Amino acid sequence: MKNIVVFAGLLICLLGFFRAAPAAARRKIPAPELFNSKCTGCHGADVALKRHASQEQFLAIIKTMQFGANVSDREMERIAAFLGHPDRPLFEVKCTRCHDMNRIRQARLERKTDAALKALGERMRRMDKSWISEKDAAAIYQYLISIY
Repeated sequence: MKNIVVFAGLLICLLGFFRAAPAAARRKIPAPELFNSKCTGCHGADVALKRHASQEQFLAIIKTMQFGANVSDREMERIAAFLGHPDRPLFEVKCTRCHDMNRIRQARLERKTDAALKALGERMRRMDKSWISEKDAAAIYQYLISIY
């Protein structure tokens, strides 16, 4: 009887471990990093990033590559949302003119809250109000919080 109780306890612990492992694996990876890890192994990022299309169009393109890249349905949706976001071209024109994506990613990681990110955007806007309007800053902020 004691052996059955011990065995049952071990079985419950193992089941708990295996249920917890997928939860840790589902940690939300920022969309640009997901794109880099899943897509750039076969072709350069510049090819996809130069193309501007809707989220639906990108999703259709990604579906043709899904199995070669081992991309889940949820990952495909997140990558398509990143690439097809309507404010991505605005972000590229206004932000990547001066900053590369690594610097932008680092800035986001250093600012743990959305409010801190918004304050950074306002600081950038104040540097040259003719370059980034208040409306542009708001759109860029929404884009950044959606991808990171």
